[in-house]
Amino acid sequence: MMKRFLAYLFFNLSFFIAGQAQILTPLESYPNSSNIYQRSRLSAVGDTLNLPFFDDFANQLNGAPNRSYWQRGGGAFINNQFGLNPPTVGVATLEGIRGNGLSYNTITAYGYTDTLTSKPLNLQNLRPLTDSVYLSFYWQAGGLAGSPDTYSEARPVFLALEFKQPNGSWQEVWRQAGANQVTNFQRENIPLLDPVYFYKGFQFRFRSSGVQKGSGDSWNLDYIYLNRKINPGKPLREDVAVNQRLNSLLNRYTAMPAWQYLANPAVELNDSAFTSINNLNNRFVPVTWRGYTKVISPAQPADTFLRGNAALSPLAPLFITGTPNPAALPNRLGNSFTVKSSFFINSRETSQRTRQNDTISRITEFKDYFAYDDGSAESNFSLDKTGQRLGAYAFETNIPDGVKGIRVYLTTTNVAGHQISFRVWDNDNGSPAANAKAQLGFNIPVVDSLNRFYDILFPAPVPVNGTFYVGWGLSSNVADFVNIGFDLNEVAPGKIQYNNNGAGWVKFTGERGALMLRPIMDRVTSAPEPVTSQTIVTVFPNPSTGQVYLRGPVTGWQVTDLTGKLILEDKVKTAAVPQLNLNFLADGLYFIHCHTKKGIVIKKISIRH
Repeated sequence: MMKRFLAYLFFNLSFFIAGQAQILTPLESYPNSSNIYQRSRLSAVGDTLNLPFFDDFANQLNGAPNRSYWQRGGGAFINNQFGLNPPTVGVATLEGIRGNGLSYNTITAYGYTDTLTSKPLNLQNLRPLTDSVYLSFYWQAGGLAGSPDTYSEARPVFLALEFKQPNGSWQEVWRQAGANQVTNFQRENIPLLDPVYFYKGFQFRFRSSGVQKGSGDSWNLDYIYLNRKINPGKPLREDVAVNQRLNSLLNRYTAMPAWQYLANPAVELNDSAFTSINNLNNRFVPVTWRGYTKVISPAQPADTFLRGNAALSPLAPLFITGTPNPAALPNRLGNSFTVKSSFFINSRETSQRTRQNDTISRITEFKDYFAYDDGSAESNFSLDKTGQRLGAYAFETNIPDGVKGIRVYLTTTNVAGHQISFRVWDNDNGSPAANAKAQLGFNIPVVDSLNRFYDILFPAPVPVNGTFYVGWGLSSNVADFVNIGFDLNEVAPGKIQYNNNGAGWVKFTGERGALMLRPIMDRVTSAPEPVTSQTIVTVFPNPSTGQVYLRGPVTGWQVTDLTGKLILEDKVKTAAVPQLNLNFLADGLYFIHCHTKKGIVIKKISIRH
């Protein structure tokens, strides 16, 4: 999860999407999160480091900088969310949000915001003319956060680098002014030429200036390296690194109920897992890589689905992809599980620090909810400010199910006490039906308790089958924006619709991203017979006194009760019609899950002795 999240609207930085009445706004606060580096020993804050100094923010938890290299405090946010095409995975983001997750100011004022300050460094006995000491780094304006506004005296928006002198004063040695645009990452090489810096206890710091309320003026840093004998015209280090997030293991979702996945795994499992690796050397480099999945709950051995090798071109990226193995995932119905998918590259690097950027992983949950988002947001989504407003989000089941609740991420931009009406609709020709199947009111809590998911549970599960919608409604009494987290790193094209003042449902076609709204599902219970496409298997007789036969291309079967509890299972080993002896079952309704090469066909059977 993110360290912090958006807390307030500022209208000069918000923008309406493609002329629509829906609005996306920058972040102004983040949720608190624990960070292993925040628990480092306190004495580490004052330790003096020797060269080389290096940090590329790879494989760090979202949150505060690693206190092995950086002074405590300052507000910089280490993350794998806001950088666009960084040199290596993971960046440090500087903007108008403190380390505690709150904005520096409650009004739209301008001035200094975040800092990122190195621990003291030992530069004594080095000579500026002969040792060629450089500080190199990559910077980016904006990324997925707000692009820095154009610099002016009234709005001093910039990113600066400062060196600390022996008397404790800071000297600015580099500055990049805001220009109201998002940039690519660019490398800077700053020489240390003044002998005054060559002492034990030298420090450097990056300092941002801009709007002090939120993420509107954001900067990203990566691959910070200070050392002697540096040639600024050559690559910094011998390094091949992962520089892109791993895509979702699922084809349509980022998470889904286990029983919905297992009803059609061939469709739901993504046929490709991919990332990008970056050769930061100015020569060809031979590398090998491996892709694997591992069920971590319950624990199972890793399954390797990809091995490859190549000679990477100098200073160039390489896209790598593989196909995960469906057989490596659990196949027992009704059981939740969690899967870790990973890519690992081996370029035979000798530095432990650079090897940290050689692995990228992603966790996928198969529990009781659907999601298009990855659990962290980079922006806010809101309906219009006035009138009767409805928002809906489309999902699709593989087998009949029930919606027992809605999980929504509310941010601190919201006003406590405003009421939201959460709803479930059936599908009517590609839009929500005229009347909601269920709705439940929810009052927004106080601001201090926001920036997290809330579960709104219905009194009873709402039955759904195929395409359905979950969403929310706002009455004209709520004359304000109500903001839901919006994930800019994932996509859910065509899934959001809105209806203002009864004018009819319209698809949202603005900024790509995923709304942080999730239906919480119930297990399959007594319901009408599943979809007609599942008639390739016949169960007879039905009702039955206990002897049941399966006709069709069945390769295996499982019997569960109405709660999803597994009772009996077997594989079909002969060409004869499978016969199930269910005489021991009590009278009642059960489900037979018939495995075929095209997926799972679920049949309801009634046992009557």
